[in-house]
Amino acid sequence: MSAFQQYQSFISPDAAQPLIDLLFKHDVLFETGYYKPAYDPKMAFNEAETRFVVRLKPTDFETARELEDRANEEFTADADPGHYLFGFGDDELFEVIMKRDEWSSYDVALAGRILRQRGRDVTPDTVRLLQQYRAVELTKPEASQKVSIIAGYLMSCLGGFIGIIIGLNLLYAKKKLLDGTQGPAYSAADRAHGFRIILLGFVVALLLFIVRVQSNV
Repeated sequence: MSAFQQYQSFISPDAAQPLIDLLFKHDVLFETGYYKPAYDPKMAFNEAETRFVVRLKPTDFETARELEDRANEEFTADADPGHYLFGFGDDELFEVIMKRDEWSSYDVALAGRILRQRGRDVTPDTVRLLQQYRAVELTKPEASQKVSIIAGYLMSCLGGFIGIIIGLNLLYAKKKLLDGTQGPAYSAADRAHGFRIILLGFVVALLLFIVRVQSNV
């Protein structure tokens, strides 16, 4: 298994080039590639977007963030006053800093600069506390997937493989944590439902297969 974990994703290789140049300049090992999210029953009618990803060793995540922060401090000094972040309120800007995993490193650095220009306290300790809170929040499982669980049992009872797919998603879905590792997306209770849905789906599928065979004898 590769020691590299996804660090950031981009809409294209061109969008990732500044980060790649920075990593190359400072001899930080990385891998690149394309990633398409696994099938999610809740998004069945939306085409999953393929992303260009940059992968690092988890031990290099903090180094990469520090390199990006230093580089972006220079870039944000000449930020366009028309940039959309200038229209954000203070609470929204603090949220950008806290949820740095959902924003580009440039946006995070610019949010901090704008807050400081407004006289708000954005010390390294403040940033650290916000991101520690975010790290704890990410370890919490998603809210109970009641709709998916009910749909999974119904589809499995009907012998549909969609039920098994829903069960697999509940059991094995992962979410990325700030340190680059992955944790379960759903609670232990929801994962247990996922296992039972899979088992039920296979049992019903087997019974339907036996009935069909017997009817053709």
